[in-house]
Formats: sequence, structure tokens, C-alpha cells
Amino acid sequence: MVEFHLSAEEIGQFMTGQLPASESRRVLRHLFTGCAKCQATASDLWAGSQDSLKTSLPPSAVDSAYDAVLDRVFRRAEDAERALLRERAEARELHASLSRHPVSRQKLFLVNSQKYRSRALCEMLIDESHSVGFQDHARSLEVAEIAVTLSNLLSEDGLGLCPLASLRARAVAQFGNALRLNEDLGGAERAFVQAEHLLRAAGGGSSADEARINDLKASLRRVQCRWKEAIELHDRIIEIYEHLGQRHQLGRALSQKAIVLYDVADYTGALGLLRRSLELLDPKVEPRMFLSARHNLILVLSELRQYREAFALLFHTRPLYLKMGDRMNLIRLRWLEGTVASGLGRLEQAELAFREVGESFSELQLQIDAAMVNLELAVIYARQGRTREVREIAENALSIFQSNGIHRDAIAAIALLHQVAVREQAEANFIGEIAGFVKRSRTNPELRFSASAILRSYPFAFQS
Repeated sequence: MVEFHLSAEEIGQFMTGQLPASESRRVLRHLFTGCAKCQATASDLWAGSQDSLKTSLPPSAVDSAYDAVLDRVFRRAEDAERALLRERAEARELHASLSRHPVSRQKLFLVNSQKYRSRALCEMLIDESHSVGFQDHARSLEVAEIAVTLSNLLSEDGLGLCPLASLRARAVAQFGNALRLNEDLGGAERAFVQAEHLLRAAGGGSSADEARINDLKASLRRVQCRWKEAIELHDRIIEIYEHLGQRHQLGRALSQKAIVLYDVADYTGALGLLRRSLELLDPKVEPRMFLSARHNLILVLSELRQYREAFALLFHTRPLYLKMGDRMNLIRLRWLEGTVASGLGRLEQAELAFREVGESFSELQLQIDAAMVNLELAVIYARQGRTREVREIAENALSIFQSNGIHRDAIAAIALLHQVAVREQAEANFIGEIAGFVKRSRTNPELRFSASAILRSYPFAFQS
């Protein structure tokens, strides 16, 4: 288990009232836990500040001065928190009012009405854009645009716990993230350049703001297959949250880095990060992230052929999928059930699961995903000697991949599968290797397929 401690700088800023209300509460909660190390640090800092007083004041006066400092700290934190709670309550009403109108009118309201000039409303829009991005990419972009518009209309005299440039940086970074979701990678890149410029204008912003922006940027680097940069960004995020002692956010950062390691087929590395992240993530704070980490851990265990552990974890995770309730999560659950059942040799269960998932993807017009799960179904058919069904899947997959302009080497791999399937010589392991390559090529377009290499392992393809 990770052990957290406050830095001397944080404790010093807390004692002198320089921390925002939210950070003051975090420091105070930690000190209330009875952490001996941090209490000793606080004691040493206070002892140092007493030096100038000891020569002229009796101990009782020093104690009174100490109490007065704490009183000022807590009064300032309480006043700031009350003001912030009022603004957030008002922001919820403004958000409800704004949401009733189309996007074009929302922007007019922001420009023409002073009452919408609220930092809390801007932060709410940033959070909304991020959360809806899991289901509706277009809506995520619309909300992010509104957040950026509002951030540019705000003035420095409003409430807030961070410089205005820092808030604008977060809004622009979320806009960049929404552009990434909508596959405008060039626009996303430009947005992150602007966000980093704004963060520098804010004096670097807080370390928490830096971590938030780096987290979104790392997702862009992952899509761009710039793995080394993505890992470096995640390492910086992990360093920040370790320093801040934020357990849940640290768990989130570890889980996000694990996804990058999964993409580059470092399954052992991903396994260690995911196990550690699940010790830290709070499912009450962010249930979707907790479920995502569990899901990815089951995937990694399956890649490592640890199917029994994967099955046990899947059994205990199933209620979380059902509680989340949205269709895509339930489809992912069913696909995972098929993968684990296949690994355990439960072919009938796996076949049923893969067929249901393929049909669901087809209904949603996600033809590439349907073709991917059908390749796994072809493995099942090959193990059962159902060569006709294997050939039909190979023909369908080749047609879909060619018509959608998929990775050239992925098409070459499917074409080879089709050639072998037509001759009714496709073995389950051969299909599994082809499917594995195609899956990896979706996140790593630099992969190259070598037909000669795979044919050396499967000489049946040379038989007439």
C-alpha cells in the first residue's frame, strides 16, 4: 500500500493561510489522521517560526500567536468555501437554464448576459464535456466550445481558486480532447499547444492543473502512437499525485499508463500497474474509472492466458457493468465473457457470447468492431472443424476492411486468412494470430505484417 505524506511546503502554506480552501481541507484531514511524520514536520516548521518571537515574548504569548495564526487560517478557508459553495449552487441553476437552449443560442446568452459569467459554471461545462465524451463525441465537442467561449469572457475579479489563465488552459485542453474524440487530431494538437501557452501565462498553474492537462494530452499521444511521449506524460502525472498524496487520482494515473503499456503489448507491466491502481481507486468517487481498471485487468489476464483468475475477477465485476447500465459497457462485458470462456475451453458459451456481440455491433453500424469479434468467433469454429463458417467470416471481414480503408498490413493479414480459409486449411491458432495482429494494428499503425514469417509456422498453407 502506498504511504502518503505532505510536503513541508504544503504544510507551511497551510499554516500561513496561502492554500485554497479545498487544499486546506485536504491538509487538515491528513493531519487529523495522526500521521506522526507530517505532525513532526508541522511542529518543526512552527518551531522555526517561533525563533524571532522567543527572544522577546514569553511562551504563553507564543502559544497565543500560534492560535491566532490557526484562527486566521480556518476563518479564511471557511469564508472562501462558503463563497465557493454559493457560486456552485448558482452555477447549477445557470447550467440548467443554459442547457434548455440550442448551442448557437447558448453562446449568445454568454456574450449578452452578465449573469452567466461564472467560473463555477465554466468548470461545470468542462466536467460535462469530459463525462459525455464517453457516450456522445459530438456533444462533448459542443460543450467544450461553450466552455472555451465562457472562459474568454470571464474577468479576474470573479471567484476562483486558480488564476484565470489556468482555467482557460483547462477549457482549451478539454476542447482539444473533444477534438481528439472526433478524430480531428490536427485541431487537437493545436489546442494543446494553446493550453500549454495559457498554463505558462498562469505561472505554470497548479500542479493539479498540469496533471489534468497532461492526462488529456497523453490520450492524444496514445492515439498518435507516440508511445514514449505518452508514457513520459503519465510518469509526470504519477509523480504529481504521489507528491500531492491524492490516492484516487494516483490510481487513475496508474490505470491510464497501463492502457499505453497494453497497446505496446507490455502485458506484464500493465498487469502490475492495474493491480496497484485498484488498491488506490475509490469506486464511489469515479465508478466508471474503477470499472475500466477492472475491465482492463481482466483483458490483460486473458492476454497472459491466466483465464481462471480472469474468470473469478469477471464474476465479481459483472454487477458493476450492470450498475453502469449503458449499452456499450454491457457489450464490452459480453465480449469479455466470450474471451474468457474461449480461454477456458467453454466453446458453446464463447460462441453464443461472440455471436451476440457481433450482432449488437452490426445494429450500431460498428462494422469494424463486428468484424473483429467475428474473427474471435472464427477461432471457435476452427476448433470445432466448421470450415464453411470460417470461410464466410473471412470473406466478410476482408470486404469490410477493404471498404473502410483499414491499415494496409491488417488487410494483408485478413487476405491471407481468406486465402487459407477458402482452401479449408485455417487452424484455430493461425486465425488467433491473424486476429491478434489485426487488433494490435488498430492502435499501432506502424506494425508490419510478414506473411512469410507466419507461413513458416503454419506450413499447411503451402499444401496444394
